[in-house]
Amino acid sequence: MKNNTVVTAGDRNYLWGIFLMIASLRRNGMDEPVIVGVKNFDAESSAILTAMGDVRLFPLDDFDRSLTCCKARVMLQADTDYITWADSDGFFSGNCSARLIPETPEEIHIRMRSEAEQPQAFKGYTYGEDGRRIPQAVLDVWKKNVGGLEEPRIPRSCSACFLSVHRSARPFLEKWHEQMMTVLPANDVGVVDPSLKYYHQLDESVLNSCLAFFPGAPRVAGSFRLNKDPKELFIHFIGQPKPWQGWAPSAFRHFDRYVSVVEFAQAQGWRMPGEIPFSLKRKNRQLCSLLQYPVSFKYKIRKRLRKWFA
Repeated sequence: MKNNTVVTAGDRNYLWGIFLMIASLRRNGMDEPVIVGVKNFDAESSAILTAMGDVRLFPLDDFDRSLTCCKARVMLQADTDYITWADSDGFFSGNCSARLIPETPEEIHIRMRSEAEQPQAFKGYTYGEDGRRIPQAVLDVWKKNVGGLEEPRIPRSCSACFLSVHRSARPFLEKWHEQMMTVLPANDVGVVDPSLKYYHQLDESVLNSCLAFFPGAPRVAGSFRLNKDPKELFIHFIGQPKPWQGWAPSAFRHFDRYVSVVEFAQAQGWRMPGEIPFSLKRKNRQLCSLLQYPVSFKYKIRKRLRKWFA
């Protein structure tokens, strides 16, 4: 029996991302079983993923919130010793199996933000502090809502795009899910809700509140090991557009690695999620490079218009 399960989720719009995240595992010789939380999937979409081997789907059609809030629920479906979450808009470069799980069962393998990076996590909010730590006003609300420890166990927040825990942390996962269902609005506004002062990053904010104050939370690992060796990385595409939509300037440096995953999937004879997008064809690399700034600008304008007319 395998000792670790990789878990992810997405709706039909993220089928390319899910497909390529799983393909990146197999391309690099990573044989972990995969569980995918899926919403609004038809039979064809489901068959595309399960045909890749050792992939199990967990339906989320009854989940009326943003899928970013389903992470703990889907992770709890795993029955292996370790449970690893990876966002479906990311992929693995190199065989990372030995780097996925925490070094000890008492830890959670997750990336804590640096002091320089931390202010971006609360960008747009003023708390009268330097931003290099979680603001005290936020900690006060988290402590009250979690109802656990008196002092926070983490000085800065952690990114929820990747995390891995031992099965002994299942009560922590249950607490994380329970808190999301309790303190977050029952709606779907995407992955960030700027109207929420203390939980604007939704699942990630609640995760950090639990890491800070829940007595049963695992200890945050002292080092994140998936960004140390350039041959063994988890690469996450934040923001819009995603590579299957077009290339953002921050992501284009990964063009060759990501397109290599597409080419691997083709070579396996797997059914693709559709016609290969223009942005994922190697022959279009130069044009994609020229278009990265216009494409990114288009998505920024689209996001602003949605905000104005919401």
